[in-house]
Amino acid sequence: MKRFLADDAFEVIALNDSVKALMEVMRLNPDLILLDVGMPNIDGYKFCKVIRNHERLKSVPVIMVTGNTGLIDRAKARLVGATDYMTKPFTQAELLKMVFQYLT
Repeated sequence: MKRFLADDAFEVIALNDSVKALMEVMRLNPDLILLDVGMPNIDGYKFCKVIRNHERLKSVPVIMVTGNTGLIDRAKARLVGATDYMTKPFTQAELLKMVFQYLT
């Protein structure tokens, strides 16, 4: 994803550790969060739920990114407050379309 968004238009901060990512999200107050469901320690669903319970971050768009294509996974993402859901694999154009949909 970082490679797809590597452009002067975006500042992308990629984090693989969910605990560090949670601390950084709280500190940085991002404009958009692309959240992988399959993170170690805290999965994307729990991570999203924590973000949605934080006053400053509850309105930040969260796009769940996963290889899971089932309706149950999409419903679970909505239940925890995800703004949208994107399944892998996707093209750069698809990712940019999704990002611009929530940043403009």
